Formats: sequence, C-alpha cells, structure tokens
Amino acid sequence: MCTIGRTTVKTAGKAHHRPDAEECTVRREQGRTDCGSKRGRNSFLNTALIPLAQKSLTVDCYDGCECSKINVITRENYEFLRDSYFKYALLLQKEAVHTPGKSIGEGIARLYDEMDTLIGNGLNVNIEQEGGRLFFRLWKYHKWGSFTLYYFPVKFMESLNPVLRRIAVTFLHNLMMANDICTILDDDETDYIFEVLSDGDDCELQDWKGHMRLLDSYQNGKINRLLKRVETKSYYKNLPKALEAYEPRNGFEQPLVDAMKRGLPFLTPERGIMQYGYDAYYSEDPDFHPMYLQQQIRVVYDINDVVSDYLVDYYNTYSRETYDITPVTVRDLSPDTEELFNMDDYPERFFRWADEFISLIS
Repeated sequence: MCTIGRTTVKTAGKAHHRPDAEECTVRREQGRTDCGSKRGRNSFLNTALIPLAQKSLTVDCYDGCECSKINVITRENYEFLRDSYFKYALLLQKEAVHTPGKSIGEGIARLYDEMDTLIGNGLNVNIEQEGGRLFFRLWKYHKWGSFTLYYFPVKFMESLNPVLRRIAVTFLHNLMMANDICTILDDDETDYIFEVLSDGDDCELQDWKGHMRLLDSYQNGKINRLLKRVETKSYYKNLPKALEAYEPRNGFEQPLVDAMKRGLPFLTPERGIMQYGYDAYYSEDPDFHPMYLQQQIRVVYDINDVVSDYLVDYYNTYSRETYDITPVTVRDLSPDTEELFNMDDYPERFFRWADEFISLIS
C-alpha cells in the first residue's frame, strides 16, 4: 500500500505514497545473512553455546488432544542431522567434515555450525523439531515490494458500473481466496480501533460524530456490506473470459481491466502469498508477537479514512517493538534429500503487480 511516516501513539498516521521501506524495522532484517545462527527456533542449537552443551531438552508434542514431553537430544536425532548434513554436502559437491562432540548435545551444536558454514552466507539454517524429530530447515528471504503495507482498497468499486463492479468483486475475491488474504473486519486490532474511535477522547465533537457515522458504516452499513461482498461473492466462473469480453468505457476502466488481466496468474498460484510466512525467529512466549503477513497484506475499504490511519499507526507503534514476518522460502532436509535449495519468484512478482494495482485503485 504505502510507506509509513512515523507517528506518535494515538495519532492517526498518514500513509505516504512513496516507496521508502528502509525506516521499518522489518525490512532491515532482510539485509542480514547471519540471522539463522543468532535467533532461531531452538536457540540452544544455533546460538553461541554455554561451555556445557545441554544433555537433554524436552518439548511438548501433541497427539490429537494429548500432550506429552519428549527429549529431543537423542542419538537418533543426532544421526538424522549428521546424515542430512553429509547428504547435502554431497549434493553441493563439497567436502563435509564433522567433529563429534563429547556428548550428543555438543555433537548437535557442532553439526549446526558445520551446516551453517557449508551453505555459506547467501542462505540461512535453523534446526526445527516436529513430533520430537530434529531436522535442518534452510531458508531465505524474498524481496519485499516498494510499499511498506499492502492494503487493497475496495472503495473504488462504488464508482464502477454494475458489470465492471461484479468483475472487480470476483477478481478481488479470487485473489483473496488464492492467497489467504483477509479483510480488516477479520482482524483483532480492528475491534480495538473501533473501540478507540467510539470513545472519542481526543476528538472534537464534530469529528467524533463523523467517526461514529463511519464506524456504523463499518459495522452495519454500506462499508460492511461491500467488504463482506468481496469476501464472499464470485459472480463469474470464467473470469478471464469476462475480462476479455468487457469493453472499457473511459480512461480509468481501460487500465483497471488491463491490470486485472495482468493479475490473473495470482488467482491460481501453486502457493499463495501467505504460505511464504515462515517465522524464522519464532519464540513460544514472546514479549511481543511479530507483525504477521496477514497484518501487512489485506483488504481495506479506503486507505485514506481514519480507520486505515489508525491501522497504520498501530503498525508503526508495534513494529518498533518486534519484527515483521516477510515472505520466506524454506526447505527441510533429511538423509534422503535429492535436490538443492531453490526458490521461485512468486512473492517478487506479486509485489510488483500489487504496487501497480494498488496505486491505480487508490
């Protein structure tokens, strides 16, 4: 959507239409090439260790509704990681040298360092666990787009003729479904913002009355109905055919139809944009949760109204305390891995198209 100017708490932050992502905490993380070894999911395995390596580490494993404690510092996990390391070195056609530790925990820690060295600076590695099994996960950031937040506004639909409006609703609905994008009505922070607006502590009476009218429209009126329509309605089974058959009537409809045609590949991706939302710095009990992809890419009514201003301000406030989830490609390794790590360019293509499309409909 837009690059965000820094704002103070309780101030509706204006979104500036200019690409400038360097101020944001999140985007700075993308420049790092060593973060896997400094802050991963199992920090005892991928950080500088204390002199005595841990001899055991119990994790919660769930089987249906039952939870059990499992020690993951085992010889079986050590050998799985060791064999994964040697297999990936073979695929890279590099010599692999492993120095066993004096304990299983130390051996696992050394394997992490050896794998980190093997893959080099262009790639990151974490050790993950699922069901008590430890495994290497390789990961790498995709490049974020020009805007800091990708808010798709739907207000433009109000000015479209009925035929083009149904086409646009179908297009955005299919885009949302294919990429797991939600409207702001589904977000917890929106409820909080509605409460702040209804209080009106920092508003003049006239402003507060305007906010209440807008709030009522979001909760019960035309804005709510439009957002719900985009979320639930698909009028055309063959959208490409409908777009091809439609004849634009003015200077806005032509670029809109062209942009939707260029966006058709994003309605049928192998993996939607939200499926790239791996949290490489996951913590079970964080002081602040990260800013998830769903909070950075979503459908709004208007990027310039007070609700969106407060959402921007919410992002500005909390992103200073935490980090953003940005698109990442991962590959899990095993002793049977047959292919090297590789990544597609879907997020990059999605953001390039969204830069153009959001600028047009805004």
